[in-house]
Amino acid sequence: MNTYSRRAFTLIELLVIIAIIAILAAMLLPALARAKDSARGTQCLSQMRQISLAVRLYADDHEDQFPRSQHSAFAHGQLPWGRAMAPELRRTEQTWTNLLCSVYHCPADHRTKPWSYGQNVYFELNPHNDDYVGAPQTWRKLASIPHPVTTILQAETSGDANSMSDTADHIMAHFWVTVQDACDVAALRHKGRSNYNFVDGHATARELRATFDPAGQLDSWNPFLAP
Repeated sequence: MNTYSRRAFTLIELLVIIAIIAILAAMLLPALARAKDSARGTQCLSQMRQISLAVRLYADDHEDQFPRSQHSAFAHGQLPWGRAMAPELRRTEQTWTNLLCSVYHCPADHRTKPWSYGQNVYFELNPHNDDYVGAPQTWRKLASIPHPVTTILQAETSGDANSMSDTADHIMAHFWVTVQDACDVAALRHKGRSNYNFVDGHATARELRATFDPAGQLDSWNPFLAP
């Protein structure tokens, strides 16, 4: 007849096991946090691509024109882009606000404000706002953009107290003189970078200085100066 001997764990053995589990958890948690941040960045990029596609669909139905933001929509008797593009995002006039907690809100944006994205206001300027010699009167149409691959259409907005981005759905890039002026943009939201939509329809993550760097004569926001 076989006999089995049973021995309970000693207090020291239990403490060693607990310590090992704690060490493993400490090693895994940063990796899990990084994976979660990466997933949020990927979801945000996917949402921005949906918005970019919606802009192009909107333009197809509106004589190639960009939708306007709150900056100029009401003055022209139009709906701001978030509401105007609802049909392209499978929402109705009654349900468009659902987009404020889904496609229009980045999962890494912890603010309670609805808008995570803003449209580049260059596409809404009046002729007197554009002082660059040789520039057309306005940048209202997709076909008017000289370099659509390198011109920014939309970006992630920040919660900077000095910016308008907490309540606005646009980015006033035409006022920028230095990089510090670009406080409208949530430049560090995704591992030191932010997501951007370009006029041609693609979206990508970049550092702010890769889009606007006066010292390097780089300005991807101004359609006339975009490289």
